Amino acid sequence: MVMGDYNPGEVWWVTVPFADQPTEKRRPAIVLDNNIIAILAVYVTSQNKNTPYSIEIEDWASTGLTKPSWARIDRIISIDEMFMDCKAGELTERDKDKIFQLVKEYTSGKKHEFSIVAIKRSQGEYLQFYDNRWKCWLFPYVRSSDNNKDNVDKFVNKITGLNALTEYVASAKHCKYSVSDEVYKIYNHKLYKLNLHEDADITRKQSFTIDGVDYRWMTFDDMLGDENIMEKNDDVISFVKSRC
Repeated sequence: MVMGDYNPGEVWWVTVPFADQPTEKRRPAIVLDNNIIAILAVYVTSQNKNTPYSIEIEDWASTGLTKPSWARIDRIISIDEMFMDCKAGELTERDKDKIFQLVKEYTSGKKHEFSIVAIKRSQGEYLQFYDNRWKCWLFPYVRSSDNNKDNVDKFVNKITGLNALTEYVASAKHCKYSVSDEVYKIYNHKLYKLNLHEDADITRKQSFTIDGVDYRWMTFDDMLGDENIMEKNDDVISFVKSRC
């Protein structure tokens, strides 16, 4: 049987049967791929679930949706044509690029592993460094490794000049745009923290440079009030703020 014309990026109303129940649910879905067997689609929901895989559809109104919506890239389903009801609209290019790039990341199982360090001084400020690739002040970070705790401690001690031991706090996944690579990625961030005493040399200066890298101390209010930081790193700031 030859299927109808379903194009990637289109949003359709579909009727989804439940395998273990005699009921069905009508909901929007995004067409990812079209072949002679079924339509591969991702669920759309009007509730922002507590999961990193719930991706905001920014231009939901022009897409044909009736309320703010999110695409669940972890809910990819194969839908038979008989359950395709009617077309609602199409994703805008920016929403399509974001969702399709993240679906590709999710289905590949690839995650970008990095460790973030929240270095705090007694005034309640956190150390930030200026990342020239991101053009933004960020928490110090290093690529995660097999011996990650030792790797993080060596990285921090190079910055602080101390023989300090960090403390592991938590990990979280973030789906976000990589400014440096100009593509959406799924990051797995491990968070470590270190509280510095007042006698540490780097706590006595508000800003300083080490090996050509600029550092400065900032409060969460400083970060939240910086439009550039919030545009590029709001999810990480929220993660650190909730844990430290």
